[in-house]
Amino acid sequence: MYKVLLADDEHLDLEGMRTFIPWSELGMEVVGAVSNGFSACELMERQSVDILVTDVNMPNMSGLELARRALDRKPDVRVVFVSGHQDFHFVKQALSLKACSYVLKPMDDDELVASLRQITLELEYEANRKRTEEQLLQMMQAWGAQDGKKSADARDRLDEPEPMEPQNRSSSSRLIREIVATMQARLHENLTLKHIAQQFAFSPNYLGHLFKEETGQGFSEMLTELRMKRARELLKDPRVKIYEVAGQVGYRYMPYFSRQFKETFGMTPMEFRKRE
Repeated sequence: MYKVLLADDEHLDLEGMRTFIPWSELGMEVVGAVSNGFSACELMERQSVDILVTDVNMPNMSGLELARRALDRKPDVRVVFVSGHQDFHFVKQALSLKACSYVLKPMDDDELVASLRQITLELEYEANRKRTEEQLLQMMQAWGAQDGKKSADARDRLDEPEPMEPQNRSSSSRLIREIVATMQARLHENLTLKHIAQQFAFSPNYLGHLFKEETGQGFSEMLTELRMKRARELLKDPRVKIYEVAGQVGYRYMPYFSRQFKETFGMTPMEFRKRE
């Protein structure tokens, strides 16, 4: 569980975040909910924190100063700012601190959850990378670094994160499974990566990279595969006309559907149906 510290001088907002955000579902645990920056600093001296969610405009010590102190203590801590201010001055300072997100009040729970979900994915990606580095360093020691080329090759491999095992129950794996299920439910639509990214509150570029990392396939490649598999199943029912099959898997232009089907299965939909 990733450790989360909440800091907000507005009691209702603080309690709302602690109560209504599905922390355990996100793989997170709230280790503290405090109303000022000094209390937050005291807690961070006793407890390691992975994620800081703080109001920007708190008395005595602002959320910006709190974030600076948190980053000085632990440079890889993730920071999410919440604020009732849309002033560019605050946003600019937040960006200078490499904030993961800047959520405006009154808060939309979905927006905060989306930010936290993305942080979870980033943390797991980094943890996976560190495990890979350790494994490769152990391999280098075992090999005895017999020559410079072997060492260079091993160093190059450190930049390649270890593929996650299918059984890994990480948040990123759960997210990809949800996305694939959504794709399967919407095969009849003119579906794009942008549509899915909007639904799951990610940028298309980030989600496309994550999808490729998790599945080994690009989004479009996976979408085509799902459509062709569904089409093959539908074609087994002689009562469903071929043009109806095409429509049910998102193709409005029959020649393109037929060409795609043949590229996938080595025969046209008509040939497949005759064989069946």
